[in-house]
Amino acid sequence: MLQDLAFRYTFSVDAMTKISHIIEDAVIHTPRTAVLHASFQYLSRIVPQQARYQEVAQAAEGLWLYYAADSDPAQADALLKMPRVFSIDTADTPLVNYWFVVAYGGGVHMTLLAQEIPSLSGRERYYEGFYTFEADAAYQILYILHQIYPAIVPLPLPPDLEHYR
Repeated sequence: MLQDLAFRYTFSVDAMTKISHIIEDAVIHTPRTAVLHASFQYLSRIVPQQARYQEVAQAAEGLWLYYAADSDPAQADALLKMPRVFSIDTADTPLVNYWFVVAYGGGVHMTLLAQEIPSLSGRERYYEGFYTFEADAAYQILYILHQIYPAIVPLPLPPDLEHYR
């Protein structure tokens, strides 16, 4: 998907975090109107974000968290055991290389999708990807996630039907 896009960007972790917060804030400020799908790549990266994501989980119609379990899941129990929170193990899949945040529903259509790329210094993390507020981009990504995880990720409504939810 990324190779076909004409508007790719290289992001630092700080830039990715800022864009992620914009999307998360949109969900927080429009309670029960959108779902949120977020990849942290690794469970250890969720732990410092638990308080923020508990707020997201309370506001979202549903919250899907994607990660490879590289630490004890009990560290994130407060978040992972909340109602409407679904966790998906991406270990040993290509998804572990992606940071994405997708909000979809009720007029909220925001997507950040980026693949981690090697750093020249070896210490910092960088990502190549894109962000958009196009409804179809959010729909297409959720549709792909549904195809990969049909038992966990519900089939999204197409953008032309989404406003009837």
